[in-house]
Amino acid sequence: MFPIELLIVAAVAVLAVVVHLLVQRRFEYGVLSRHNDVAGFLLSVVGVIYAVVLGFVVIVAWQKYDTAKHDVESEVAATIDLDHAVTGFPAPLRNRLRKQLLEYAHRVVSDEWPAMRAGRLGLAGSPVLEAVSTEIETFAPQTMAQADTHQIALADIQRAWDARRERILQDEPSVPPILWMALVAGAVATLGFAYLFGVENRLAQLVMTAIVAALIGIMFVVIAAFDSPFRGSVGIAPSGWYYFFQHAAQIDPQSAPGRH
Repeated sequence: MFPIELLIVAAVAVLAVVVHLLVQRRFEYGVLSRHNDVAGFLLSVVGVIYAVVLGFVVIVAWQKYDTAKHDVESEVAATIDLDHAVTGFPAPLRNRLRKQLLEYAHRVVSDEWPAMRAGRLGLAGSPVLEAVSTEIETFAPQTMAQADTHQIALADIQRAWDARRERILQDEPSVPPILWMALVAGAVATLGFAYLFGVENRLAQLVMTAIVAALIGIMFVVIAAFDSPFRGSVGIAPSGWYYFFQHAAQIDPQSAPGRH
């Protein structure tokens, strides 16, 4: 848990405790304790329903985050495979393609990643990858070896496009506003029923309220973080592309200047 997330969770807990304190001051213990049986039964029903919904949303958000990481790794792997495949092309085309692939990687890291972290659509690398696709698709093999290499390169560039598209789509929120509204309403209902209990030790009750509110706040933070996989303190880093830079530098030490 990071400082900003801790502040959010603490703010939720404090707000819940303040509201509960106001309720305690408005209603005496004897008045609230009369509803303990009914409130306990209803709270168990509401709590189970809310826990199921909240857990489901957390799992969906986590799966999205995990899928986004896989898409990034697939895009890097396809680019590296393509860089290997073009070794079978004639020297002028091979050198040009490798230079374009390196330029694409630089644009992804230096332009697209900051855009995704800011919640914007990052498309700076599309023209470069489009140029690579055109070069490969219009290449006319002269030998059987070049024909085999051409087929491999076509498959690799298609994989790169697919992974790139999936990576960009994963930056879109998957939890719609109406579901956020339902989650907030469920949290309010759960805490609202907790306010209806009459407990003789009111300080202990406030502590329990703070714990419940903090747990709900943590779940909200987790959902928000995983639903935006390239933003926030747990945002996916472009570390895989740095491996590609190292790979390119091993092949041609002058091909990887300090632009990344």
